[in-house]
Amino acid sequence: MSSWSVLSVAVPLSLGLYASFGALRSGASEWHTRLRKPKYNPPHSALMPLFALLFTLEGIAAFLVSNEMVLARHTPEFVAVRAGQLGLGFYWLQLTFLIFWPALLAFGPSLKLALANITVAMLFHLAAMVEFFRLTVSGGMMMLLCFFIISALTAWNAALIQARSGILPL
Repeated sequence: MSSWSVLSVAVPLSLGLYASFGALRSGASEWHTRLRKPKYNPPHSALMPLFALLFTLEGIAAFLVSNEMVLARHTPEFVAVRAGQLGLGFYWLQLTFLIFWPALLAFGPSLKLALANITVAMLFHLAAMVEFFRLTVSGGMMMLLCFFIISALTAWNAALIQARSGILPL
C-alpha cells in the first residue's frame, strides 16, 4: 500500500471522525438530547461507525480516482485529468460541508441550517460521483454507496425538523 493511498483514506477519516466525535459525544449539547426525535432515530453509538464507513469509502474512492488520473489507462489522458480534477474538487467541497454537519446539528439550535449544509454537501457529492464514474467504475460505485448514506442522513435531519414542529406522528 503506497503512502498516497494511506493519506487518501487517513485524511478524510481523521477529519470526519474528529468533527463527528466532538459533536456526537454525550453532553455535547443539552438541547439536542432534549430534542423530540422520531422513533427511527439512530442512537449516537450507531452514528460513529456510520461516519467511519462513510469517510473511509470516500477516501478509497478518491484514491482510486487519483490513481486513475496518474495512470490514465482507460480514458484519453486529457479527459482523465479534467474529470479527475473536477471530481476531486467537488469531492473536497462536499467533504468540507459534510465535516461541519455534525457540529451544526449538535451545537447549533438551527436544524434547518444543518439540513441546508448537508443538502449542499449531497449536491457536491453527486457532482463528484458523476465525475468519478467517468474515470473508474469502482470509485464511482463507492461514491454511490456514500450518496445513499448521505441521503439517509439528510432524510433523518429533515425528520428531526418535522418532529420538532410536531408534524410527524411519533
